[in-house]
Amino acid sequence: MGAEGGSERSARPLAWLLQLPPRTERTMRMEALIGRLRIVVVSCNAIALAFFLDTSGMHVQAAWWLTGFTFLYAIPIALLEPYRRWGHVFGASMLTASLDSFALALFIAVTGGHESPFFVLYYLSVAAVAMRFDLRQAVAACIVYGALYAFVYLWTWEASTDAFGVLALRLAYMLIIAVGVGHLAREEKTRAEQIEEIERLNAENMKLQSRNERAARFDRLTGVLNRAYFEKDAVRELRKARAGTSYYSVLFCDMDHLKRINDELGHDAGDRVLRAVGAALRKSLRQNDLIGRYGGDEFVALLPNCTREIAYDRAEQLIAAVQAANEQLPDDLHVGLSVGIATYPFDAQEYPVLVRIADQAMYLAKREGGNKVRTANDLRLFWEEMPAAS
Repeated sequence: MGAEGGSERSARPLAWLLQLPPRTERTMRMEALIGRLRIVVVSCNAIALAFFLDTSGMHVQAAWWLTGFTFLYAIPIALLEPYRRWGHVFGASMLTASLDSFALALFIAVTGGHESPFFVLYYLSVAAVAMRFDLRQAVAACIVYGALYAFVYLWTWEASTDAFGVLALRLAYMLIIAVGVGHLAREEKTRAEQIEEIERLNAENMKLQSRNERAARFDRLTGVLNRAYFEKDAVRELRKARAGTSYYSVLFCDMDHLKRINDELGHDAGDRVLRAVGAALRKSLRQNDLIGRYGGDEFVALLPNCTREIAYDRAEQLIAAVQAANEQLPDDLHVGLSVGIATYPFDAQEYPVLVRIADQAMYLAKREGGNKVRTANDLRLFWEEMPAAS
């Protein structure tokens, strides 16, 4: 038991050191950046070897072989970005970092060892690890790179008096770069994570706000606009009509015989019928038409660019569409729709007056048996004939 606990404790530091941060879009961007920088650095090395450096003390052929080897894996990684398709970005990062360290150690060994002008590549490599991973991985890479560089340096050392001082200074600089860039990368990653969290919370808030606005705007049972929002939109649309020459027709719709369904089948059945009628009315109207639930089993529709004649045809289409709700009802409990029509600017100029006239025309349709359409003209004729009838 004690031995097992000791082995677990001894493994924890290594696990902590090798623990990788979660994959994010930032890590993908960093890997892509390092892939492009790798090609730039190797290209600079090749140009320096070809034109600017004295290569008399170097194994030039081996240096060119190593340069070609690095190009061989650097170019496909930079151009194809295979880690995006693999989904293992850190596995790809560790593989390329291992290849870089292997090629780098050999490249410095064949280009002069302790006198190689390319020793600064270790600084770049440590910085690249810090950018892609985290501070602890940067320090671990610094230790590995430092050990490799010290081995190559001492292996090619010619016993100069200041050799250990130069080696210690270079290793110290490597550690400073690892810690400095690692801290900067950690802070940048923290800021990126905070921004991502803020964006996520904003997106959730926007979804919640959208759901709340929809719940406040639409009638929960029928899915059409509730009365308050419908009247607000209708007044705005009619205000636009006054500035132009548009026609607007208001349809006041009232269901026939819904009360019988509520009394005989229950309010749940009545709600199902209301829901079906609301869906049928929405489906039958155009996209720019407005429809709202006025209250109970009453609906009001506003039809832009509709004269009285066109609105009459549309109202008959609504009556026919409502018949679909009768498919699940007994024959003696079928519902219908009575519709009254008032048209701007002929019947009235203001929305409340148009609704009142359409409402009265609807009651005229009910008076005549329901499931009919009546207009403001029919209402006027009715009132004109009333004295003569009496």
